[in-house]
Amino acid sequence: MDLYTLTDTFLANEPIDDFISAIWTERYSVRGEVQLKVEASPEMLTRLTDGTFLALRGSKEVMQIETQSIENGLATIAGFSLVNFLDQRMAWFANPSFSSENPDKIVDYSYDASPPGKFIADQVNRLVINPAPMSGTYANANLNWPLEVIPNLALGAVDLSGTPKRLTLPVGPLYSGLAKIASDEGVGMSMYLESADPVSGYSLKFTTYSGMDHTQGGNAPLVRLVPELDSINDLKELRSTAFYKNVVYVYYGGQIYKYWEGMEDSEPEPEGFARRVMVTDAAGSPVGHKETYSVRNYYTMDTSTYTRYVVSPAELQAFLDQNARDAMANNNYIRAIDGETSPNSDYQYGIHYGLGDIIEIQGLTGTIAKSRVTEYVRSQDANGEKQYPTISVLNKD
Repeated sequence: MDLYTLTDTFLANEPIDDFISAIWTERYSVRGEVQLKVEASPEMLTRLTDGTFLALRGSKEVMQIETQSIENGLATIAGFSLVNFLDQRMAWFANPSFSSENPDKIVDYSYDASPPGKFIADQVNRLVINPAPMSGTYANANLNWPLEVIPNLALGAVDLSGTPKRLTLPVGPLYSGLAKIASDEGVGMSMYLESADPVSGYSLKFTTYSGMDHTQGGNAPLVRLVPELDSINDLKELRSTAFYKNVVYVYYGGQIYKYWEGMEDSEPEPEGFARRVMVTDAAGSPVGHKETYSVRNYYTMDTSTYTRYVVSPAELQAFLDQNARDAMANNNYIRAIDGETSPNSDYQYGIHYGLGDIIEIQGLTGTIAKSRVTEYVRSQDANGEKQYPTISVLNKD
């Protein structure tokens, strides 16, 4: 592994080749991480102090060291990929319906007409690339927006695939909120070093992306890992109905709204021992739309114009539908297969498939599961170097 430190302006600095062990992990929807084991010498501890940037030849990711732990003469150095730094910035949004009756000026941000990859990129842009100060009633709730900007960061490629849907980013550390959305929606995200030059400076990019579909009927050549062909190791298989629910009652505003599995396809409502019921409180609130109205004072004949947010029947329905889908997704019939790809496989990472791609795994029972390549690990120790992707079940139905 060809590891080296970077300067504060992301220029190559010093090689790190005298480590005892190293693990470099890149991930699809969430932050990657690095862990080094080195001798705890003053020179090495200074070279790998917290805040130092690390790079690996052959990777676009940059890691930033956060932790040094020293024990028995050895130091464990740990850090995360650059996207994790977004947790040092806040998701912070003005309440569009602020009024004397609804006095909270800062609320979670919801939007219902954007694909997940675009929604994530838009929030990074509005909060740490091109933030706009709040004005009027909200001015006292402003952060110091010029200093919240991450220098030399711009949007890279943005994933526009997927159906626009209602998504919510909560007030709080920015990375944590985005990572949950990316994980839930199967979107990849990365903040990487595009270029660095002693004269022109450096350029960072934030990108969202979707993996290719290498399953039967997908948009890329089929990749199926089969244990009999020695293409997958450490195979695990699970089938369970322990937490399976197929009828969901969504409780909102004092009323119950009923949904069942297959309802959208006009399938009959489950009955008897096939019926598995749950009740869930609707999470969040519907996204409304702005309406203006006028009120005339009949004593003075003056007219005043007001703005309010109103939730239409269609907006309420979309909100309830999403709550029902989320409840069923979290209480599904599990048919899961998981494992680690074998180095002897005919399908090779980086050639036949890559990070975020969807492939098939065939279990010992013959069950075929769609699985996503969620991370790629490079490691080196006294036993030599290893490189391998890990895969996680994508669908549990």
